[in-house]
Amino acid sequence: MGEQDDIGKRPAVRSAIDRRLSTMGRRRFVSTLAGAGFGSMAGLLAPEDALAAGRDEVPLAYARVSAQDGGSNGLESRTTTVPADWFADLRAAFDAHRRLAPRSRSGVVGSAVVPGEFGGRNAAVAVDVTDDEAGGAVPESVGDVPVEVNRVEPGTPESTDRFPGATVAGKRVPGGVTCANRDAEGTLAPAMYDGGTPFFATSNHVYGGDGERFRGEPFFLFERGARKIGEVRRGYQLDDFVRIDPLNGFRPTSEIRGASPSAVVGQFTREGLAELKARGAKLEKVAPNTGHTSGAIQAVDGMTCAYGKVCKRGQLKWGSQSDMVDGDSGSVNYRPDPENPESGVLVGGLNNARTWWPGEDYIWGTAAYRIANRHGFTFAPPTAGAP
Repeated sequence: MGEQDDIGKRPAVRSAIDRRLSTMGRRRFVSTLAGAGFGSMAGLLAPEDALAAGRDEVPLAYARVSAQDGGSNGLESRTTTVPADWFADLRAAFDAHRRLAPRSRSGVVGSAVVPGEFGGRNAAVAVDVTDDEAGGAVPESVGDVPVEVNRVEPGTPESTDRFPGATVAGKRVPGGVTCANRDAEGTLAPAMYDGGTPFFATSNHVYGGDGERFRGEPFFLFERGARKIGEVRRGYQLDDFVRIDPLNGFRPTSEIRGASPSAVVGQFTREGLAELKARGAKLEKVAPNTGHTSGAIQAVDGMTCAYGKVCKRGQLKWGSQSDMVDGDSGSVNYRPDPENPESGVLVGGLNNARTWWPGEDYIWGTAAYRIANRHGFTFAPPTAGAP
């Protein structure tokens, strides 16, 4: 059987989970799980996670949070168990999406994995096309994974508004408030961290899609007028976020103004977002212009070529286009921490744009796991209880 014949096949992940895992060294343990279909998530699991799974279950690392004891890089994994057949189906869909490479086909403007439901429909790959010819060139399935083609109409993308202003008391600045450069507004994300160093962040397209050109440009908060709180250090066009170094005593905090609870304690993994989708759990967001809204996850591991100069990967699709308007870009989506729902929230990702074409209805943006995997930046404070 050749490699092409294996595309979209469901790996027998459960076959690797047995009592022998508890006696393996760390390297062999990770290698065993990776070979059984766990991919990069294998490095987030421990033998006790595997042993806690039932006969027809597998472990799943759903989030990365601040470690109570310092942990590896100050982070630790949150785990749960899921049905083995659901996880095998999900892994097959991720593999099918990667191998299909829809972005290389003319007329394709987006694609994503639609996770299956527990005890319900299987996972699928959804592909957005702008014409019938492109749709006809997309296969009906990749291995065992169905491919769903959605015809969309191209349109004119959103533009950023002039800033209306926001207020923040003191110099500890939470996410969810209005920020801006000299010309356009966005929404401030909660603090992001490069190791233990916090920095301000918002959508890169607030700077015209090329934050690299704006290195050293001032970044403002509005509190009875413009207040300079930082300067651009670097823009990340592919993942649509910009890093801003704090200045003048201002400090980004791991909070979202208007959220309840407001503290940010970590972020979801790709598989964790898929598990939320399977349970029908909703995400929330707070932004200055549309306030607090919530909505269902539609797809994960997405790719879009519909906005900006480059195709963007690692996209999360959720909610409705009415939940976001110009100026809300840079806000984050989140959900209360399942283990401590009264104490803090976990971030799913940034909200970078909304659909503007008929036939589709969602917000999309770069998932937090994508930013962590590519750049090492997280929304998790470096130690438990950090602001």
